[in-house]
Amino acid sequence: MKALLNTEFKCLYCGRVHKIDIKEIIFGKIEQINEFIKKFFLIDSKISILCDNITWEVAGKKINNILDDFERVPLILKNKGEKRIIAKYEYFEKIEENIKDKNINLLLTVGTGSITDLGKLVGNRYQIPVMSFPTAPSMNGYTSPVSAYIKDGVKITVPVSPCKYIYVDDEIISNAPIELIKAGFADSLAKSFANADWKISSIILEEKFCQLPYQIVSKAEREYIDKGDLILKRDKEFIHNLMETLNLGGISMIIAGSSAPASGGEHLISHFLDMYAYQNNMEPFAYHGLQVGIGVYFCSLVYEKLKELNDLEISKKLNQKYIDYNEKEKVLTSLFNSSKELLKEIFKKKVNNVRKMKEKLVERWDDIKKTAFTMIYTPNEIKNFLNKGNCPTHLNEIVLDDALIHKILTLSRFIRDRITILDIADEIGLLDEIVKGYIKGNL
Repeated sequence: MKALLNTEFKCLYCGRVHKIDIKEIIFGKIEQINEFIKKFFLIDSKISILCDNITWEVAGKKINNILDDFERVPLILKNKGEKRIIAKYEYFEKIEENIKDKNINLLLTVGTGSITDLGKLVGNRYQIPVMSFPTAPSMNGYTSPVSAYIKDGVKITVPVSPCKYIYVDDEIISNAPIELIKAGFADSLAKSFANADWKISSIILEEKFCQLPYQIVSKAEREYIDKGDLILKRDKEFIHNLMETLNLGGISMIIAGSSAPASGGEHLISHFLDMYAYQNNMEPFAYHGLQVGIGVYFCSLVYEKLKELNDLEISKKLNQKYIDYNEKEKVLTSLFNSSKELLKEIFKKKVNNVRKMKEKLVERWDDIKKTAFTMIYTPNEIKNFLNKGNCPTHLNEIVLDDALIHKILTLSRFIRDRITILDIADEIGLLDEIVKGYIKGNL
């Protein structure tokens, strides 16, 4: 990972030039953070410390006291109705009010996904460098070049500048809530499936694809992927390796220039859950990574079902299947009435991409099977990984309504315009069948 930081190089895989504009990732003690920042910023620089009530007590307060060589501007977000801060645009506006025109030299985020995403969003808007102090190994956003948040009821992912510095204290992340460590572990399992979806999309829609992100993360995950039982033991080596892989996952997105190598169909399922909870004034169903882990297992079932099909069978099924897109759009927008117009725009783009996909799917099916289908794990492997980590594998563990589960799994493909394995399964008439078997417990 160190060799990748602050570099610009021509890729041996895709031939393009990749630039990774992260200056430093360090594993150190919280007590040394003042000395670390002094390497990059002048004494008396103004630092805004962004956190919430929980992360202020975990580390924010201590950091504020340690940074005695700098002018500190603590910004502690207060919950707006929910039990914990989630990345909503309303919070972005609150942060903006507190740092605008204050000549902040560094925005230091102390927390996990939501705090980091909000910090990157503000830093990007005002061209303020961002430093991340993770309080849990819960996701890969500490190093990623995107920010995910909810605006007008839709989960949006936008490109931003990544954090310039990441400072990790192994002691703090090892003592994070167990559910957050599980979330990071489950989220990390998405990489092979996201890369496979990206490969499919590149073959069909001729998008740019690079093998390097997959190679980087695949090599790193071998250190921990089948050792989930060490989560409950808070094994520091396991958690350190997990954190390194999550950071590499974010870097893989910088290399790709998008979230494609880390976010595929499995993430759409998680985003749909977040949107539904927000729309209905509910608490999130689970942490993002745990929802992603469930999505990974479901997508592994879809890949397993499709891998035995040949091009003639694909052709036959494409000719037989007819999807009433008007009805799909009607059901989707009825679930998210406040964001109806934006979803209609996304839906239109998705249908256009699906049309292109269907034109080329049959002739390129063999290529897809030889490449994308070799990148993933089997359902049994994924279930074993998740079970070892005591992570949920089925939506019925967090969603109690079977009818809602059916909608989540059959409609989530339409909240982004990118092509994933869910689109292929639905267009050949198998997604509904898989979902029904899944709900009945047959898969």
